[in-house]
Amino acid sequence: MSTIKDVANLADVSICTVSRVLADKGYIKPETKEKVLEAARKLQYRPNHTAQNLKAGNTKKFGLVLPDITNMYYPIIAKSIEEYAGKKGYMILLCNSNMSLQKEKQLFELLKRRAVDGVIALPVSQDISHIQELACQGIPYVLVNRDFANDSHCIPSDNFYGGYTMMKYLIEHGHKNICAIFQSFENSIYKERWEGAELALKEFGLNDTLFLYDVNDMLAAHKKVLSLLGANEQPTAFFASNDMLAAGVYSAAYERKLIIPKDISVVGYDNIAYSFLMVPPLTTFEQPAGEMARRAIDLLIKQLNGDAINKKAKKLRGRLVERKSVAKVPLKI
Repeated sequence: MSTIKDVANLADVSICTVSRVLADKGYIKPETKEKVLEAARKLQYRPNHTAQNLKAGNTKKFGLVLPDITNMYYPIIAKSIEEYAGKKGYMILLCNSNMSLQKEKQLFELLKRRAVDGVIALPVSQDISHIQELACQGIPYVLVNRDFANDSHCIPSDNFYGGYTMMKYLIEHGHKNICAIFQSFENSIYKERWEGAELALKEFGLNDTLFLYDVNDMLAAHKKVLSLLGANEQPTAFFASNDMLAAGVYSAAYERKLIIPKDISVVGYDNIAYSFLMVPPLTTFEQPAGEMARRAIDLLIKQLNGDAINKKAKKLRGRLVERKSVAKVPLKI
């Protein structure tokens, strides 16, 4: 990995000049500035902000990159991270990628320049090369609620188990005509939830389940489900991959004048703040947000202390939260 001395040698200037150019401090002749920047580009050099901050006593800031702040699950985990980080003496710089990989990459570049001590991320896709580059530059990072086979910086939730649990719950209530409504598999957590749900279906010999894929917000869920309700063979139950999509199912049922759970049953996932206020209260799956937050902050601090991270963390399991949105299917006589 290139050093500031390498850049200075290639540009034929002093280390002090390189430092001033990269920090954009003081007056530097335009031609000298261009020489330094060109040398840095050729060597793919980036300042080691963590090392700089350690000399200065740390920034005491962590970056937190969320995929979608309109999804009410993410504020839950952000609050847990902020509270635990505060107890450890750190502030959180919150960023929202708005489900865009391009914006996520831009945010990571911004966080590098802002010289945070570490970054916690909930990535939008399977492409995390831009995140893994942080380690090469001396910046610790942790991936929350994600599980990547080649990365030990993960604090994963067992989404497979959650998907299996919720689908099995519907089947055990007599439902066979079930509609699964899921967000894009670009986000690996939804793929894992579906794989768990699919296993439950196979165990009970149910192979013809209706599957609505790439439904990415409440309004889209409302429109998709609205077209299904009222049909001759409408589903008796819906498994939504998160509570926001479940709310879309609720609104479609209301528009069709169907009563939950008398006419259809619904389960969600995440146990967001208003899920128990829905009418009827939503049966859902609660993720261990507090424990994920604690482990994420502890893992960042461990890296800051110079400890090697060689072993992947064990997946954390959540729990089914049983409320009033599911009923047994009446037996046909």
